[in-house]
Amino acid sequence: MPEPLRLQVTLETVTPLLLHGTEPGGEPELRPPSFRGMLRYWLRAALGGMLSGSNLLTDLHRLETAVFGSTDYGSPIGLRVLGTDPKKERVFILPHKPKGSHHAIASGQSFELLLTQNRTQKPEIWEAACAALELAVAFGGVGMRSRRGYGTLRIVQADSDQVAVSPRIRKGWYEHIERVTRRAINAATRLARSEKAQLVERLPEGPGMFPSANQTGIIRLGTLQYPSAMDGVVAFMEEVKAVPALGGIKPRQASPLWLRSVQMEGGYGLLFVVLASHLKNRGEDYEWVKQFLSKFDGQDIRVKGWNT
Repeated sequence: MPEPLRLQVTLETVTPLLLHGTEPGGEPELRPPSFRGMLRYWLRAALGGMLSGSNLLTDLHRLETAVFGSTDYGSPIGLRVLGTDPKKERVFILPHKPKGSHHAIASGQSFELLLTQNRTQKPEIWEAACAALELAVAFGGVGMRSRRGYGTLRIVQADSDQVAVSPRIRKGWYEHIERVTRRAINAATRLARSEKAQLVERLPEGPGMFPSANQTGIIRLGTLQYPSAMDGVVAFMEEVKAVPALGGIKPRQASPLWLRSVQMEGGYGLLFVVLASHLKNRGEDYEWVKQFLSKFDGQDIRVKGWNT
């Protein structure tokens, strides 16, 4: 029997990871379900804007299941977090306010993530899983408060050219964002075609039914630099307004805005990604979001097939 396809990456925590463990209230743990959920979310984000027709949600669930499984269908993608005992710490849930702390895996910790797939499975499934991993690390995070800068990771080593090491200079980030999004778009397209899903001719112009690539979406790389990754997160949180367009608790609505600190020459900058979607409280004022993000000096990035 041929050896399975495999991708092993070394990940480093850029900001603390607010994760739970197997025991309620216990120490945080690096467990596969947390990472599988992260990959599933970003595969959905890449697929959602390109699917069309009356069976859109059915097709999306079918494609997502083909890669990462469901309660009725085991995933063809194996995912393991290889042995590690990272340093733990307590951090403030709201980093700009010294109250309400939580157990976390500290920043600066390294660990291995291993993806595998039997070679008898469709190559489109493997390509989609690898693209989802790279997209998730570039734009997202894992654990609580990951939309607000916690849980940020970077790839420091990979044993395959399926993914690239995270940049550490500004120019590298522009090139990386372009490459990662295009790879995700291409992988999602090939997966959809292999599963006979209906595709759009061009991306939707307004917010989608759920967080996904569309023409209202925003990618913005800030030029302001901070001494540390958490300094950037704190600076952003001090500017955040309690407005429906950035999510909320009543009704509970996840923010369409993802923030992460990225390393550049001499410090850290902020990367903003907006997955424009309809919000439960009808606060989808994405023009306001764009104006709010313009307070952070930087450059908007347009990628054909992702937000244009």
